[in-house]
Amino acid sequence: MNRALFLDRDGVLDALVHYADGWGAPRTPAELRLLPGVRDAVARAAHNGWSIFVISNQPDAAKGYTTRESLQAVHAELLEQLDGAPIREFFYCFHRAEDRCECRKPEPFFVLEAAKKYAIDRGASWFVGDVDTDVEAGRRAGCRTALLEYPHSSSKRGAQKPDLICRDLDHFVRTLIGQPSSNGSQSQD
Repeated sequence: MNRALFLDRDGVLDALVHYADGWGAPRTPAELRLLPGVRDAVARAAHNGWSIFVISNQPDAAKGYTTRESLQAVHAELLEQLDGAPIREFFYCFHRAEDRCECRKPEPFFVLEAAKKYAIDRGASWFVGDVDTDVEAGRRAGCRTALLEYPHSSSKRGAQKPDLICRDLDHFVRTLIGQPSSNGSQSQD
């Protein structure tokens, strides 16, 4: 069986955008900004034997803030900025919370789908995100969990206890593979 890193997208790979209604996912390609160190962190993890997946809730078209076409264009821009980073597959839920679908985090649906499709050992895998729903989804899927301290999502965390807390994705991957952090900070276990 394989081991995997299941990554949330916004606040983990790319920066949140400030809108009139608060911080949220990029709604147009021009708004997408990859966070520092992400490409190298993904490549380093893959080089060390981790399969990488992205699992993200993307309800903004269903909420009327943008179109599905624009969200697809954001995804295309993300792929371009990732510049070939070895991500196995992306899983997006386009529903709103009130739709009560089976694929929206904190439901573990996409983790279970990926695990089945790619023979992933969930107990040897991690779910990495910046909010409580990521931690809950990972835990419900049987993965270890890491919470990244992305500043603009701090209001959406605090109710779940992750296995590990890290500054950003680079810090998490360096901790995972036993490399010193780029600025010497320690993570919490």
